[in-house]
Amino acid sequence: MDERRRLEREVELAATPEEVWRAVSTPEGMSVWFVPHEPADGAVEADFGGGNTQAGLVLEQEPGRRIVYGAPGPDGEPAVAIEFLVEGREGGTTVLRLVQSGFFGGDDWEAEYDGFGRGWDVFLHNLDGYFRHFAGLPVTGVVATAFTGLPGDAVWAELLARLGADPALGERVRLTPEGLDPVEGVVDLRGGTVLGVRTAHGFSRFVVDELHRMVSVTHYRYGVAVDRASRTAAWQSWVDRLAGGS
Repeated sequence: MDERRRLEREVELAATPEEVWRAVSTPEGMSVWFVPHEPADGAVEADFGGGNTQAGLVLEQEPGRRIVYGAPGPDGEPAVAIEFLVEGREGGTTVLRLVQSGFFGGDDWEAEYDGFGRGWDVFLHNLDGYFRHFAGLPVTGVVATAFTGLPGDAVWAELLARLGADPALGERVRLTPEGLDPVEGVVDLRGGTVLGVRTAHGFSRFVVDELHRMVSVTHYRYGVAVDRASRTAAWQSWVDRLAGGS
């Protein structure tokens, strides 16, 4: 790419370096806070919902400290590189630093940069919340994503209407999506077109991405039995109807 830019985030986590390392270096760990990950022919495949998957390779690794994932571009160089650095601190906490680079070009790079930044903020919030509330529990992830030709603000307003609530941060809420189980808990993420709820057994995230004309719902359920296939199909149907305005 003609321009290489870096997006950086840092978070201090209530976990040991070993725990954080597992969260960023294994498919099981990445699934806990990001999206479902599976090994795939020497790579790692991430499921972003709606049939959208992306494979990445481990480009560099210093076990316990540093790992770099990348997706090859047309010239063989990484079009995207995502680096995680793990550093233990006194008192038992760990600092995780994320650096994403090598993927911007064109006139709309600033909007893309901001969009990726908001996305990482959500995912790192998930990781922080996992160690605070659900540490050590296995996860089942349910992801549904659909693209839309409708304006983002209109889709967001309709999403809130179909959930039956427009709650504030810290508020207890009961969301009632038609045909699906209610989502009950405390709002732990709220801003722009992002709504997150921490439930008794995990997190639920509702996002409308104006830049990519996309709406997504992600549920993380920790330590409980979940029929992932049927839940995914049900939420995908709900998201498809929302994105299509029906």
